[in-house]
Amino acid sequence: MRVKITTVGEIPENSVRSFDCQGERIAIYNVGGQIYATDAICTHSYYDLGEGFVDPDDCSIECPLHGARFRIDTGAVLALPAYGPLATYPTSIEGGDIFVELP
Repeated sequence: MRVKITTVGEIPENSVRSFDCQGERIAIYNVGGQIYATDAICTHSYYDLGEGFVDPDDCSIECPLHGARFRIDTGAVLALPAYGPLATYPTSIEGGDIFVELP
């Protein structure tokens, strides 16, 4: 299901925001002008990654609670204490609107 989440202007470069969508919490990232989407909840502590720290050098997000790190583009775990990857979702932009393809 394709869902409009927000606009490009709402996500400054090298930042993240999280949104409630279809009963899920989704994180939208702008990394160097590229838009990505993942689950917004850290797999370690269930903390909202929308409050995390984006590192554009390695396209990662760090959970501010315990320092777990994930690749934004793949969802892969980069640092403990995370124990599982984040789900990732295809994104598209139309007229400045960000759409996410949810299962």
